[in-house]
This record gives sequence, structure tokens and C-alpha cells, in this order.
Amino acid sequence: MYKPSLKSTWTLLVLAAVSYGLYNWAEYSRVTVRQPDYEEKIEAARVMQQAMDLLKEAQAPEAAYVDEVNDPYRTLLIGQKHTLITSVEGSHNAKLSSLNPNMAAMVVQMFREAGLRSGQKVAVAVSGSFPGINLAVYSACKVLDLDPVVLASVSSSWYGANDPDFTWLDMERVLSEAGLFTFRSLSASIGGADDRGRSLPPEGRALIRQSIQRNGVGYLNPSSVESSVQARIELYMNEIRDTPGGYGAYVNVGGGVASLGHVENGVLIPLGVIRHLRDMNYPARGVIHFYSDNGVPVINFKYRNKKFESLLRKYGLPWRPAEVPEIGEGRIFDTERYDLRVVALAVVLMAAIVFVVIRFDLRLQQLQSTGMEPEDIL
Repeated sequence: MYKPSLKSTWTLLVLAAVSYGLYNWAEYSRVTVRQPDYEEKIEAARVMQQAMDLLKEAQAPEAAYVDEVNDPYRTLLIGQKHTLITSVEGSHNAKLSSLNPNMAAMVVQMFREAGLRSGQKVAVAVSGSFPGINLAVYSACKVLDLDPVVLASVSSSWYGANDPDFTWLDMERVLSEAGLFTFRSLSASIGGADDRGRSLPPEGRALIRQSIQRNGVGYLNPSSVESSVQARIELYMNEIRDTPGGYGAYVNVGGGVASLGHVENGVLIPLGVIRHLRDMNYPARGVIHFYSDNGVPVINFKYRNKKFESLLRKYGLPWRPAEVPEIGEGRIFDTERYDLRVVALAVVLMAAIVFVVIRFDLRLQQLQSTGMEPEDIL
């Protein structure tokens, strides 16, 4: 009669076969599990897609030129490299990656991570550089029933909202008039160096002032970065005079110098959800530092190429996809997990089989030590 033993080649082969079978049983037990806030994420992505469609429709009658090389998704939300209101260099890949409606789902998750609740006020700083992320933030605010107080800087980096006739403020107005968003920027500055367009030609500054005027937005005209920081803090604070609890979070989109405090802070301040900024020798301090110092969670979307790519991948979104992803596509919505019941049962079965074989070996050794033959076992 065959008796199992760890010294037997046949026993080891059987154990290997059983182990392989149990492994595959556990491996193929994986099931798709929806991530938290799945419905809200889907709805936010749909709102962002609707916003992108509305902006494309608003531009289409006037769009004499569509750059299918730089704007392969044909969103009309990728600007030119240089215009009169272009302030600094920017990443083309980052701009393309942000024009994914599922970005809004990522912002929903970030808002949840920051602890935001329905009805809370959120201080938001946007610029013309990232219309895609701006739309994602606005869409998440709408779906989660948040109350954003928005301040803008109008100028844009390369490939952003840098069309003087269709700036970010014009985009806001289109979406507001369509009834998609009930909120718009409270006030706006020119942006660029010193937050007053020092890096722009006079014609560019004049075009931005015209944009601010035609969209009925308050004009922030600081004499320096420091005065812009203070003016923005005062505007934000005026909006919560009668609001218990103040702001639930501060959201920065882009590299607005008044928001960050200094251009170098775009490198020093991490991306994503920040509970508290690290203490370090910042060249200057901006609105983002004011809120962090007062215990308000910060959410930062300054692109910084590789860091921005890492942020997207962390939340399961693609970097410069070949085409615009479908709504609901990505790990931000659902993920694969093993069925732990199957895994546990497979482990128990394998452990039991190995235990039985070991017991046979021990029994054999005991009987052999008494002079009995292996045939006497059992």
C-alpha cells in the first residue's frame, strides 16, 4: 500500500499538483468591486463631459482653426503655444491628460479624503492654465453639493485657455448661462508674474482686462504678490462671515503665484490632498499657506509633469491616453479583488494536506525506532 511521505518523489509531485490547482482556484476567484462613492464619481464624470461638450459647441461656430495634432481629442480646449495672454511654459501632455472626464471622479475621491461634507464651503483658486482640472473641480463640487468660492487668474501657460476671445472666464459664463454650474469666479486678476501680468505685453494685459469686464467679474489689481495674497484672503474671508465652520478645504489649480506664494513653491509643495504643509524655508508664503496654517486641508493641482503623472496613476487614471477614456473607465471606479473566502479555504486545504503528510512521516519514524517495518504502519 502506498504511504505518503515528504521523502517520496510521488508525494512531492502530488503536493505540487494540488498546490498549483488551489493557487489557480484562488487566482481566478477575483471579482470586480466598486469603489466608494461610485455613483457620485460617475455623475461627476458625466457633468464634466457635458461641460466639455457645451464649451466645444460654444466655440465651434467661431472655430476657424482646429489643431488636430496638438488637440487630438478635438475638444477645442487645447490652446495654442503662444498668444498675447500666455504667461509661462506649460506641459502639453499634462493638458491632454486633464481633458479626461474621469478626472472629476478623482476630484470626488480627493474631496472625500479631505473630509468634505455636503453643504460645506470650499475656497478655490483657478487659472487659465488648466481648464480640464477646473472643470473637474467644478463638476465634483456640483455633484457633492459643495459651495465653492472661486478666485481666478486669467492668463494661461502653453496650451491652456489662452485664446483672448475665449478665456477661462468666458468658459465659466457659457457654463453658467447653460445652467450647468450655479457658481462662477468672484474676482479675477491678470495673473502671470507678480499676479499683475508683468510677463505679458501691454496688449495682452489689456485683453485680459476686457475679458474680466465683459464677464462681469471683480477685478483684482494688486501692486505686488504680497498685496494680492492679502486681497484674496480678505475676499475669501468676506464670503464666510456668517458661515459656521468656515471652509472645508482650499483647492489650488495651476501655478497662480498669489495662491502658491512664489514660483519656486510649485516645486516645494506636493500634489494631491495635504493635511498640513511641511515647515520649510519657503521663498514666500501664499494663500495656500494661510489655510494650511489654520488647519484647513489643502488640495493642490500644480502640474509638475512627472509628479502630476504619478498623481493620476495613483488614482488609476491614464497619462496622455491615445483617446478620451469612456466614462467609468479606470481603477478610480472599480477594482479587482480576490474572494477571501476562496483564498482562505485554499490555504486551509493545503495546510491540512501538508499536515497529514507530515503526520505520516512522524508516525513512520516512531514505528521504525521501535523496530517495526513500514508495512506495519496503519
